[in-house]
Amino acid sequence: MIKVLVFMVMLPVLFAQDYEENTSTSVVKEKRFAGRQFIKNTLIEVFGESSSSLINETYFKVGKQVGGPCDIYEQVYYEHDKILNPNVECPGGKPASKNSLFPKTNILRSSHILKTCYELSIKKDLPKKFQGEGYLKKISNSFYPFGGDEKLKKKLSKKSSNRGEEAIKNTLLTYCLSPGWQTL
Repeated sequence: MIKVLVFMVMLPVLFAQDYEENTSTSVVKEKRFAGRQFIKNTLIEVFGESSSSLINETYFKVGKQVGGPCDIYEQVYYEHDKILNPNVECPGGKPASKNSLFPKTNILRSSHILKTCYELSIKKDLPKKFQGEGYLKKISNSFYPFGGDEKLKKKLSKKSSNRGEEAIKNTLLTYCLSPGWQTL
């Protein structure tokens, strides 16, 4: 009994040095990037339903590089290799269900988003909702519905004195590539 009592009294003394030296916080704040489902849904919302096949091919199907696991139990095959709903497709099969929910940023992820945004913004026709006056505000609200892009909007409003289709497409590409809307 005395040994236990002495141990309990000595315990704080033994570890006091550890508590004194480690005064920094143990919580590390880092950016969390959204998975492929969020990115795909946002891009379809911005560019329209007609862009979904392009987004599936250039971004959604690359799986592991862009993150976002899939549920293999949601898949329904109506033939050997044809899936009923391509939105629940697991590119890469069962291992894709173990993809990270919050992907880390890397060069492959960046290259896939770059290719997708370039194809949607520059090569495709400009969506009608962004044509005309106030296009910067419309694009801004599409990618950042809750704000948070004030610096980007300010810089682009100074540079976009040209109101032509090329300026609108370049603004759309800049917003699409900006990482702010891709973080949670």
